[in-house]
Amino acid sequence: MTIPEFELLRPRTLGEASELLLKHGDEARLLAGGTTLVILMKQRTAYYPHLIDLQAIAGLDHITADGGGIRIGAMATPRAVECSPIIRNRFPALADACGKIGNVRIRATATVGGNLAHADYRLDPPPVFLILRAELVLAGPSQSRTVPIKDFYRGLYETALEPGEILVEVRIPTAPTGSRTLYLKFSSLSANDWPCLGVAALLRLSGNRCDELRLAVSGLAMKPLLIQGLEFVRNEAITDSLLDEITRIVDQQISPITDLRGSEWYKREMARVFVKRAIRELEKG
Repeated sequence: MTIPEFELLRPRTLGEASELLLKHGDEARLLAGGTTLVILMKQRTAYYPHLIDLQAIAGLDHITADGGGIRIGAMATPRAVECSPIIRNRFPALADACGKIGNVRIRATATVGGNLAHADYRLDPPPVFLILRAELVLAGPSQSRTVPIKDFYRGLYETALEPGEILVEVRIPTAPTGSRTLYLKFSSLSANDWPCLGVAALLRLSGNRCDELRLAVSGLAMKPLLIQGLEFVRNEAITDSLLDEITRIVDQQISPITDLRGSEWYKREMARVFVKRAIRELEKG
């Protein structure tokens, strides 16, 4: 199936790209890797007369250390993140999540910024960015601003991006000393399919007791979700009863959508299994 005719615009700067977004409004979309947008346009699910190609704008594909943290340009590919020694050393769960996106061809073509801005509820990297408390740099027509990723998602395909704004960078702060992170993806269909659900966890222990726990999930609500109300685990040993209480809190906050990958009931059951599994695996180190 062919794509309907459109105009390809190739700005050289972020300012030009922002101006084009403002000029064409809802009739334009940014084109980064195109792995989702091109398919949607081929399927006639979406159509935009103007596509604004970001490939010609230099300096948006970096992966650099920033003290103990990391800065990732929006045009960096998931494959680059997956293979980056910096990411693998400091944030292995992020490398793992990016390595679970589709297949290697998709990972080498898609972009980190496009993945995040698409705001699908089933994506792999967002839960990891949520537990790492990443911040997103949004460049607008007159100025840039930084938004915590927990405030970026508003709903299905809805984000905090304002007219003319472009996601240009992800900033990840230094991870808590002694913390461990993990991402688990459960696919009920093929291995390279959208996840039925994804669970990201950060655990910091003091001896055999929990000092901090962060959990985030995908595929279980209308947007990637950071679980709230886990402060009670501090100074608690990780027991079966504690895990039951944690999964009870998770169950209260999720709202799974029945689809081809599972019913609401099934996804709730799998959420309990994978949340417990993630915490136990991190506990073992």
